[in-house]
Formats: sequence, structure tokens, C-alpha cells
Amino acid sequence: MRPLPSADPVNLSMTVENISFGYGDQPVLRQVNAEFPPGQVTAVLGPNGSGKSTLMQILLGFLQPQAGVVRLGERLLTQVSERQRATQIAFVPQAPTVGFSYTVEEIILMGRWPRRGADGPLHAALGLTGADDRAAATQAMWNLNVHHLAGRAFGELSGGEQQRVTIARAIALDAPILLLDEVTTSLDLWHQLEFLAYLAELAHRRGRCVVWITHDLNQANEYADRVVLMNDGQVVAQDAVKSVLVPDILETVYRVKVDPAGKALRFLRKSPA
Repeated sequence: MRPLPSADPVNLSMTVENISFGYGDQPVLRQVNAEFPPGQVTAVLGPNGSGKSTLMQILLGFLQPQAGVVRLGERLLTQVSERQRATQIAFVPQAPTVGFSYTVEEIILMGRWPRRGADGPLHAALGLTGADDRAAATQAMWNLNVHHLAGRAFGELSGGEQQRVTIARAIALDAPILLLDEVTTSLDLWHQLEFLAYLAELAHRRGRCVVWITHDLNQANEYADRVVLMNDGQVVAQDAVKSVLVPDILETVYRVKVDPAGKALRFLRKSPA
């Protein structure tokens, strides 16, 4: 993995204020307030069905809340054009999908599309990649350890390799905000830990606002700075990791026994009442 170059912090945050959302008469989110500051990794945790992925879809602008607002920095997300959102927010979904047989390098260069034009308006109009695009794609391929796959067709790769390529495409955009929805589940352990260390460095050294949905509480305990803990469509707690990932809170939300064994958390199934 290549070291990240030094850069001034971006200082672009996301916040949600009194967000409510539902499908028909079924509420999914209820009066959600959450802060996602720059320069930090915020892990969004909670049991299945707690509203984590719906919240991320609202942060992306894919779903419109029925009440409340989302802010991108100081601006309402609804006041930011789709083109501006595309340059400021990068997103990695749970499962990568590519409909055509593009190569790895082509897919990662696609992540640069919102920023094209640095080499002139003609490049942008023709959809051509410039030197800055190629440099960013190369850097992302090295950082996600897929540089040796550059000429391979995406469909020929394993699930873990495909996920690393999808992450590299988002990283290549160099957006101030990075949203990740359970992206490490298909990665082997070495690549999980390598990527999470890189994610923390991206936040701390480059000032990126990183929002990371995960079910792995021990990885969140190790690599996140803050936690937004959700349950039943509401935010139960949000604060620094060491203030939220404590037995009293986790046992209530997850209905398990928690034993803080050293730096790790050990979880035990509760006996039926």
C-alpha cells in the first residue's frame, strides 16, 4: 500500500436532523439525529432492521425523508445538484454489480467521471480521461491491492477481488465524504484489516468524513472514532467508540451478554428467559 500524500483537511461534514421515513404505514426511521464529522471514521451499528441502510440511502439522496433534513456541510442536501453530490460523496454498496465486461482499470476510471475536465472542456465533452484521472486510478489500485488485476475483466474476479475493485473506484474519486455499506464481508481477513487501517488513515490524514455501516463490533471498536448505534429506527447512542461500545448499552440493544476481554469484546448468547 502506498503512503497517502499530505493534504489540507477537507472539513466537510454530514448531519441528519429529525429524520423520519417509512414505507406505507410501516415506520423505518423515527426522529433520527446524527452527526458525521470530517476527519473521523463513524461506524453505524445496530441489529438487522434497525434502519442503517435506509439512513445511508437518505444520506445519498436516493430516498427523500418524510420529515427532517440532511445537511452536506452547511447546505441542505436538497440544495446541492446531483453533479455536485457526485463529486463530494463516494459510495460503496454491499454487493458490487457491473453489467458489462469492463476491465478493472476501466471500472476504476469510471469513478473519476464526475471530476473529468481538469485537462480541458474537450476531454470532458468526449468523456476522455486525463492525466489526473489516470494518476488517481493508479493510486487507488495500489492502495486496494488490485494493481496486478488492471487488465483483467471484472466478471472473471472472485467476490472479494470485485469488492476491492469497487472500493478502489470510490477511492479514486477522492471525494470529501465516503459512505460504505457493509463492504468488508466478502474480503479475507488480511484484506479487511489492511483496508480498515487505510480507511482510518484516509480520515485522519486527509480529513475525509467516513461513514461505515458494519456488523463487526470488534472492528468498529478497533478502527472507528465514533459510533452511531441504532435500534428499531432510532439512534440509541452516538459518541466516541469507548463511550458507546460498553456492556450496558450493547446488552440492551443486541440482547447478548458482553464480556470486555482486553481490547476485544466477547459476546455470549443469553439463555432464554
